[in-house]
Amino acid sequence: MSRRGNGEGSLKHDVKNRRWIWCGKFDDSDKKKYFTAKTKKAVLAKVDEYKASMDRRKNFNNMTLCEWSEIWLAAVEGTVKPKTYEYYYKFFCNYINDAMGNKLLGDIKSLDIQYFLKNLATKPALKGKPLSPATVNGVRRTINACLNYAVDNDIIRSNPAKSTKPIRNTKRQEIMVLSKEQLMMLLDVAAQKDYIHITGAQYKEDIGQAYLRCCYYFALVLEAASGLRIGELFALTWSDLDLDAQVVHVKQTMVWGSADVKFVSPKTLRSKRDIDIDDCTVQKLKKWQIWQKQYAAQFESLFLNSDGLVFTNSFGKPINYTNFYQRYWRKLLLAAELPEGFTFHALRHTHASLLLMAGENIKVVSERLGHSSVSTTYNIYCHVVPNLQKHAAQKYKDLNILGDREIDVLFDS
Repeated sequence: MSRRGNGEGSLKHDVKNRRWIWCGKFDDSDKKKYFTAKTKKAVLAKVDEYKASMDRRKNFNNMTLCEWSEIWLAAVEGTVKPKTYEYYYKFFCNYINDAMGNKLLGDIKSLDIQYFLKNLATKPALKGKPLSPATVNGVRRTINACLNYAVDNDIIRSNPAKSTKPIRNTKRQEIMVLSKEQLMMLLDVAAQKDYIHITGAQYKEDIGQAYLRCCYYFALVLEAASGLRIGELFALTWSDLDLDAQVVHVKQTMVWGSADVKFVSPKTLRSKRDIDIDDCTVQKLKKWQIWQKQYAAQFESLFLNSDGLVFTNSFGKPINYTNFYQRYWRKLLLAAELPEGFTFHALRHTHASLLLMAGENIKVVSERLGHSSVSTTYNIYCHVVPNLQKHAAQKYKDLNILGDREIDVLFDS
């Protein structure tokens, strides 16, 4: 009897268990495969599907990771948030392709990826120093997503990135926050125009520059009162502000791409939220609304705020964060004598920390920030918690539960 060829296998009916069983090998190096189904037709369909997947893998046998990444990036563009796609693209261009791009998909092992991640975390990278654990783990997630897509499309049998371990962060990065006095100083400086000239020669401020300076001041006022993410802040429209009810409705965020600006849904489900703001902040925003309308009326043909944004550039377009950072934020830090490394995002941390130190419930703060869980808030601001414990003890003391009562002595002296 001649030997069956690869992929032919044997088919039998298991009467006892009422099923059909196919058994066979698809190539000489392959182990025996077993497929079962209730009907003969169904089990043969499984065999045919497996054969087709084998053929698809053979067609991609000589494809490198770099070549596959181009297919993957083209496929996922538009299915993920623009910022996520930008990270994927950046990680492949800056790190992955240089080290692993020429490897064939089928030849990549878990150990290759693990050593690659370790090198990123320990050896100098683009800026002359190792990448942070957070960035390295972002690279790992990118490789994992790319190879998962290859598995889903029968290009490779399994994803070697799944067996890798994330890089452990041994150093806790302390967040930078302002004290109440420092925050007041920052807002005071932002209200004046003198800080604009701190890094260069004096120049006469035109009305467009004055508009921008005022715009950024009112943006800082709202940021200090709300703790919004910068994308959420600059994506706000006037319809998102209920100034009578003193509520900010967070519905979208702004994403700065390499070529344009997009408005997308917020970071997490809980990022869509309502934030109460104080009446002083509301009065400031009402004043800004009037000023913006006056400016728009004066430059009607040039000021085209078609999105109804609360904060715009001098032509009514979305704020360019790089422009804001270079021309205004850095000067503000210098004039207010704040550390150069203090970021705009740190104002969000400042808002949360000041509320917690004032005794606000951590769940309320978490809701204001739009965190996915209270534990996220706790992990970020745990440095504030010891002070809260002392505050709680003092609150109990102020209740005066014990009063002046004294227990009767147990033994006479």
